[in-house]
Amino acid sequence: MIENLKRLILGNTRPWNGFWFWRDKQVGERGAAQKILQEANFKVERLVSRERDPPDCEAMLDGKWSGIEVTELVHKRTFQQSITAVLQRATGAVHFVWERDDLLEELRRILKKKDKEPEDPYQRYVLVIHTDEMYLDRERVDGFLQEATFNTNVITDAVLGLSYHPSCNGDGQYPVFRLNLAA
Repeated sequence: MIENLKRLILGNTRPWNGFWFWRDKQVGERGAAQKILQEANFKVERLVSRERDPPDCEAMLDGKWSGIEVTELVHKRTFQQSITAVLQRATGAVHFVWERDDLLEELRRILKKKDKEPEDPYQRYVLVIHTDEMYLDRERVDGFLQEATFNTNVITDAVLGLSYHPSCNGDGQYPVFRLNLAA
């Protein structure tokens, strides 16, 4: 039984920055959305995947019919280098050391890309961004996001969720940050 579970997990995850990843994309998106939105104090009900996206999911959030788009924040170049190194069982896995400007620029890029009118009408349109980047920890991200504002036209709420961190004892399991949005 334990071996079967181990094979299932190993068959559906990836060897680097894999905390939020699940090979079945819809399962991964729903799981990340559910956990991150709950940690951000949304009341999440009837969360389902959509066949046509965007958005990736739909749910009742705080009693409002909501479209939910889910995406990953990752430094692509170092991610590719690290995946290659891990798969080749070589040394050379690397981490990107995020600075404030790097994070804010990447969040703005993601928001701009995802800030598109969905086909179906929603009372809320929420972007869930998840990351497992080593140098984006709770304290660093909290400092980086101080006084940061992001412009959107369609997205009503955006939440950044980090991977599990033991410092969250009592505050939940996952550090989450609601981004300050301006229309």
